Amino acid sequence: MVKERKCRICGRPFIPNKYRPNQDVCSSIECQYQRQLNNMKKWRNKNPNYFRYKEAGNKSWKETCRERSLEWRKRHQEYLKLYREAHKERHRQYMREYMKKYRKQKEEQQKEKKAYNKEIS
Repeated sequence: MVKERKCRICGRPFIPNKYRPNQDVCSSIECQYQRQLNNMKKWRNKNPNYFRYKEAGNKSWKETCRERSLEWRKRHQEYLKLYREAHKERHRQYMREYMKKYRKQKEEQQKEKKAYNKEIS
């Protein structure tokens, strides 16, 4: 017979899964979520440079990427023309939606700015 254990996170007693006899966290969603967060934190602490890119802070790297994309565009001008022509309507629709959102955002910012200026004066 399997012994009850206390959950490492919530402290409640539970019976470990028969396929995971070394289980130390109960099966509640909250405890499992916390266990996952703890595991991710522990992994990130062991691998501190995994998500850091040395290149991102380096201006010469950014400039190299920019130059590379500009060179590609120069070499593939015909392809870009054909692509833009083939997707013209989709791009127009995208730009219409984008500009609607942009104008709405600008309008809200101006309203907030006016309200803020009224509060100050």
